Amino acid sequence: MIIGVDVTMLVYAGSGVANYTYNLVKTLLEIDKKNEYRLFYSSLRRPKNFYYLDELKKAGGKVYKFRFPPSLLKLWWSRLHVIPVEWFIGKVDVFFSSDFLRPPLLPGTKGITTVHDLTWKIYPQFHEQRIIGAHAIKLEKTIKYKDIIVVDSQSTKNDLTKYYSKISGKKKIFVIYPGIGEEFRLINDKDPAFAKATAGKEKSKMILKKYGIDYPSDFLLYVGAIEPRKNLVRSIEVFSELIKNNKFSDFIFIIAGRAGWKNENVFQSIKRLKLENKVKFIGYVDDEDLPFLYNAASLTVYLSAYEGFGLPPLESLACGTKVIVGDNSSLKETIDKKFLVDVNDKNKILEKMKYLLENKIEINSKEIQDRFNWQEAARKFLKIISINNQ
Repeated sequence: MIIGVDVTMLVYAGSGVANYTYNLVKTLLEIDKKNEYRLFYSSLRRPKNFYYLDELKKAGGKVYKFRFPPSLLKLWWSRLHVIPVEWFIGKVDVFFSSDFLRPPLLPGTKGITTVHDLTWKIYPQFHEQRIIGAHAIKLEKTIKYKDIIVVDSQSTKNDLTKYYSKISGKKKIFVIYPGIGEEFRLINDKDPAFAKATAGKEKSKMILKKYGIDYPSDFLLYVGAIEPRKNLVRSIEVFSELIKNNKFSDFIFIIAGRAGWKNENVFQSIKRLKLENKVKFIGYVDDEDLPFLYNAASLTVYLSAYEGFGLPPLESLACGTKVIVGDNSSLKETIDKKFLVDVNDKNKILEKMKYLLENKIEINSKEIQDRFNWQEAARKFLKIISINNQ
């Protein structure tokens, strides 16, 4: 079988969709030596430290790289729905679309796509109109052409059948949990993640210094895009109350991730609360450094209003670091209830935050690694396309 994949979303290195695309495709290439993989990639820019395509080539993928402007692809595939992707990569049996564009396919080719969430549908106020429009058109085409649909959680499957009842009963929606990278684990001096000549504490100190963080230090950590549904304004407001307590007055709040959209309120809240010296934005964190940040943090904060899955809190728990997480959407499905809180109640968030910081909480990191595993996700993906392509 020849399997085509749109890996263009890799250009958004550090985003959840890019991480999902890279890890799923890389794992498929590692475990599946029977099928041929043709990878379509198009971008006018190359992000810093962009190793993804080279790694996929090494794993056996055939990369077809183009420099089409994103606006041209949107015109072809979203507005006009012309120019089959197979004109660029050759005829395939199955084509796996990104979560943003569904290109035309040649007769006989089966389409498959992952719908990561319906936040653009349920919370349109959190998004720009162009994003809402693109996702709506893509999903309409997915339904029209009877593509196989994969979702990251039962929560997203429920949302799909609720808002798009015409697909319920007419086609199956398959739940496949994404995996957590093996690098997300409890790190100590004997861990192979450390260079042989470097003691564990010195390695951690070096990594944190790279981002302007003292080691050791007490800090809360947020990892993800800076956008409205992540509830960062509320997180910052609660942090402002937390540090009024002498026990936590030395804490800082580290925000790791790229600026998203509609994020002006986040920066305004920091200025309003006079937290310029207590809240630190460190931008995108290199993949190999992120486990060290999780390990060093006192608590990972993830008060999102809605998630189709939500990797950061699981990565944090896999590293042995406690989390405080919104009690909603897929997060209720994947995170132990002892870490959940009502994101609409600032008093409850503050009390939960204090409790988690003051008490030893048991975390089974291995259980999390076993439950959210990329190899298992890739095997399920292969089984789905094999059955549906017969």
